Amino acid sequence: MAKTTEPFAPLSSHAGLPLTEQPKLRFAVGTFETWPQVREALHDLRVRGVVLDCFNCLALKRAFSGKTIVAPKQEPLSVQALPFPDSAELIACTAGPLADSLKARLDSGASNLKHALGLWLIPRHAAHFQDAVQAGRILLWIRVVDGDDERSACQSLLAHSLNSVGVHDLVLPGGK
Repeated sequence: MAKTTEPFAPLSSHAGLPLTEQPKLRFAVGTFETWPQVREALHDLRVRGVVLDCFNCLALKRAFSGKTIVAPKQEPLSVQALPFPDSAELIACTAGPLADSLKARLDSGASNLKHALGLWLIPRHAAHFQDAVQAGRILLWIRVVDGDDERSACQSLLAHSLNSVGVHDLVLPGGK
């Protein structure tokens, strides 16, 4: 039997496609302690000219309790629970491509956030994000569409987040 690092089935909609050819979005990701820090970063991103047509917040479900996350069009974003079986506490994500992709990974057998993110990220980064969420931090994923967006988003996130900022490609489930 061949050795594998994936303990669960791949997304069937992309079977046979190399990872580099699957539909994907690019995100800059920062880590925050509080919602006021997230709001300040979102304000700074707008000031820097980043179009916030797509962002996701990923945190423990309890972090969303009593909070309303508002999209740029002033519409409240729904929060989707992600009940990974091996997670000590329930994780949740605001609606959007990250939540959809994580839900697809959960449905395909991912036992925790690290395994779900492991399809797209190197193991060290996936573990870092899982540890940050389990520690009660908020991950802000900002979609970037070009080099200017990426540069501005990273500058803003570096100015407001707790530590390093990463840019990651997210493979979309179902060819969206």
